[in-house]
Amino acid sequence: MAYKRQIGRLPIIPANAKEHNVVCHYCIVGCGYKAYTWDARYEGGTAPDENKFGVDLSTQQGADTEAWYAPAMYNLVKQNGHDVHVVIKPDKNCVVNSGLGSVRGARMAEMSYSRARNTQLRRLTDPMVWRYGQMQPTSWDDALDLVARVTAAVIAEQGEDGVFVSAFDHGGAGGGYENTWGTGKLYFGAMKVKNIRIHNRPAYNSEVHATRDMGVGELNNCYEDAELADTIVAVGTNALETQTNYFLNHWVPNLRGTSINKKKAEFGNEPVDRCRIVIVDPRRTVTTNACEVEAGKENVLHLALNSGTDLILLNAWLTYVADKGWIDKAFIAASTRDFDSALAANKVSIDEASRVTGIPSGDIIKAAEWIAQPKHGGARRRAMFAYEKGLIWGNDNYRTNGALVNLALATGNIGRPGGGCVRMGGHQEGYSRPSDAHVGRPAAYVDKLLIEGKGGVHHIWGCDHYKTTLNALQFKQAYKKRTDMVKDAMSTATYGDRSAMVNAIMDAIRKGGLFAVDVDIVPTKIGEACHVLLPAATSGEMNLTSMNGERRMRLTERYMDPPGQAMPDCLIAARIANHMERVLRETGKEQLADNFRGFGWKTEEDAFMDGYHKHEKGGEFVTYARLRAMGTNGFQEPAVGIERLLLSKLDLEHLPQRLPDQNAS
Repeated sequence: MAYKRQIGRLPIIPANAKEHNVVCHYCIVGCGYKAYTWDARYEGGTAPDENKFGVDLSTQQGADTEAWYAPAMYNLVKQNGHDVHVVIKPDKNCVVNSGLGSVRGARMAEMSYSRARNTQLRRLTDPMVWRYGQMQPTSWDDALDLVARVTAAVIAEQGEDGVFVSAFDHGGAGGGYENTWGTGKLYFGAMKVKNIRIHNRPAYNSEVHATRDMGVGELNNCYEDAELADTIVAVGTNALETQTNYFLNHWVPNLRGTSINKKKAEFGNEPVDRCRIVIVDPRRTVTTNACEVEAGKENVLHLALNSGTDLILLNAWLTYVADKGWIDKAFIAASTRDFDSALAANKVSIDEASRVTGIPSGDIIKAAEWIAQPKHGGARRRAMFAYEKGLIWGNDNYRTNGALVNLALATGNIGRPGGGCVRMGGHQEGYSRPSDAHVGRPAAYVDKLLIEGKGGVHHIWGCDHYKTTLNALQFKQAYKKRTDMVKDAMSTATYGDRSAMVNAIMDAIRKGGLFAVDVDIVPTKIGEACHVLLPAATSGEMNLTSMNGERRMRLTERYMDPPGQAMPDCLIAARIANHMERVLRETGKEQLADNFRGFGWKTEEDAFMDGYHKHEKGGEFVTYARLRAMGTNGFQEPAVGIERLLLSKLDLEHLPQRLPDQNAS
């Protein structure tokens, strides 16, 4: 945690301070910020030409002034080895948050590594190896040589199925397109690892299989659609608390009725209604309270259903709106198939749904009317369906997710302004990896296999199984027993004798032991069981691209040095690959060594150009330079139409903040 100092005065940001684009790395909303850095020996003045704000700071500023920042937005950090002041404050020009800051995002500066101000000093700073009974610091080459030799030895005896991996699959602080490509190219390109799991799940699978199998990506609308919807349907999501600035900046204007003019401008002569919201949640949340305050109780319908009965409610709505003829027949015919079969298979009466869910029949019908009953003049109602963990993390999430998508499709609310059927999300995304088809479905239950003694080496990237598995106690007991066997074996070998060390580790693995490598930014519980710790850099300590909940892709620019020897995950993955290639060539395995070529990256931008730029749709037109020019607004993926902007001598400073052909859906 950050150490709270009593601060009576903050330095003024000088007019010549460096300005960096930053995206908050904590949640999926992805609020835009600006980081300002300048030499720690100096500060700006109160005259307009002496400060970054360009205002007279000798006079009292207004309540909503931009010429202000809080102590939590300030710190002293290293930049290129020198002490600099850093201020990270919300960007008023970012369309995501319009200058709003969250309780986490507005503390990004305070939560940065600083020896000068004693913040975040628990960060890992050096590679560590288990040596003579404890973890001790070492060089990157020493640590990675050991990792490569043990990994290569396990592959020689057990094949690539002996390599187990746990890896982030997201953006924000943990991943981004650079880092997911780095780990993905290593484990899915150079190797074909199938015993791999995701940071918060014990297998390599999606939280939203159904929507993807139905051909509907889970992030399929824009935040602007929440301002254009006639009805918002919130299922298992507490948006005020978990996507605060999305709710405040985009839901609230519609709930208040202040988006009416925007709707009129968007939809022309179509009748425009005041927004209503249906909240499906067994509990009354702060979101429900806020919606009633902003929209009026008459425009809020909270359905406190019995836990686990979402499926029957959603199918009852589908049945009812179909019976009423409130479906979009043209859309169904053009964009879906087997609608009649789906309707027949999921038919549920209102009375049955009321009995099972505990919701009065009248409220179920009222919600269906708010969702799909045509507006005055017959215009279709625009409904935005938002869902999250309350629906996703149920025991029957495949069918419940599919049922919600069915309803959105039936009412024509996919690919339509003011519509969408979208997960609210937990963190930003930034997924770019080679094909994972070899993993198969169902994917291997990695934690169970580790408990059963399978595998010989385990590479861990930014996650902690001791906290994120279904049977944590049993896993911890089995894991510690296996890794302790290797620790005991390592203590018997002279560390300077690398061959003896690897032989000792392999003898322990043959008896059921497990060699574990942990890549992270801070010490973790599972890290205590590991044999090698590798320190990673995080957002702001590296250049990092990611997209938020509306697929808005931006670049967070590096504004400070990582602590000690820490480096970006993508470069750690590259160096593991480099050492694997070297070790395999030393042992005469030239063909296998060739698989690890192509990792000669020197910077995170090299990883981005090798991954996203080469392999993602429209990626060939996306570069760091263009993302920098687009600022905190970036563009909405996929990067279609961007080539039209690339005139022969395009001035990057005049790139639009939204690409052509990217409408609200």
